[in-house]
Amino acid sequence: MLAIQGMDRLMLKRDQLPAFKKLPYTFDAERINEIVRQMPVQEDDLKVKEGYGDLVGGKSSKLQKAFGLKFTSIEDAYEFLVNNDVAESELYKNDSKITKALGNKRMAWDYRNYVKPYENYIVKDKQGKYEVNGSPYKQIALTEYNAEMEDRVYDKKIPKGRLDERHYNKVKDWVKGTYIEEVLKSFKAEHTRARIAVMDPGAYIGDHIDYNTDYSVRYHIPLTTNDDCGFHVIDRKGVKHEQKMLPGECWFLNQGLKHSAWNKGVTTRAHIIISFLTQEDLDA
Repeated sequence: MLAIQGMDRLMLKRDQLPAFKKLPYTFDAERINEIVRQMPVQEDDLKVKEGYGDLVGGKSSKLQKAFGLKFTSIEDAYEFLVNNDVAESELYKNDSKITKALGNKRMAWDYRNYVKPYENYIVKDKQGKYEVNGSPYKQIALTEYNAEMEDRVYDKKIPKGRLDERHYNKVKDWVKGTYIEEVLKSFKAEHTRARIAVMDPGAYIGDHIDYNTDYSVRYHIPLTTNDDCGFHVIDRKGVKHEQKMLPGECWFLNQGLKHSAWNKGVTTRAHIIISFLTQEDLDA
C-alpha cells in the first residue's frame, strides 16, 4: 500500500517554523531510563554495520554512501583540504578557500555540515594521518530499517544516492511492548527513525544543518541532562536562539537551520530523538 507524505496537509519549510517549540507532551524520563538500563547490550548505532548511524556520521567509511559525498570519511575530507593548500587554521573560517579546494559549492556545503561539527575530535596519529579521536556523541537505535517503507511515494525527494531515514521506522525487538514504544506512538504524526543520543561530559557538536523540515521534523525528549547542557539555533537572519530542555519535556528543534549542541557539565546527557513524516504535532 502506498502512502504519500504530506498529501493532506502542507509541510512547512525551515524558514516557516520557529527555532524551537515546546510541545504539549510530557513523558516519564526515569521510567525510560530504567528500561534502557535493563536493555540487552547495544552497540553504538554510529558504528553498527547494519545501523543507519553507521552510514551518516562519526568515524565511518560509509559517510560517502549516506550523503553522496566525494570523500569517503571525515578524515579523508580533512586531509584532502590540507593537501590542497587550505591551512588547518583556515578549515573552519575561510569558506572561499574550502570551496575552491573542493571544486564546487555543494561539496563545500557538505564539508561544513558533515565534517566541521567534528573539528574538536580530529587529531593526527603518530604516522601523521588524521583520525577522529572519540566522538561527540553515541547513539542507541530504537528503530531499524524497514524494507516496506521503500514502496512509499513521498512528496519530498532526497538526492539520489543518499540513504533515506524515513525507511528506518521498524521498532527494534527490545523496544517492543515497552513504555518507549508507547512514547513513539503518542504522537499524531507517524514516526520514522528514533534513537537515544548520548553526549559525554565535555562533548560538543559544532554548527551544522541536517535536512529541511518539509522532508521530516525531529523532536527531542531529554532523559538525563544538567545545567551546562544546551542547544543553539541560528536563524536565516543570523539571530542565535539558545534553549535548555528538562527531562521528560518534548521539544521541536529546527534541524533545517544551523544548530549546535553541547554538554559542558560533568554528567552524561541523553535525549530520545524521533523523526516524523508530517507536522501535525507542531499545530498543537
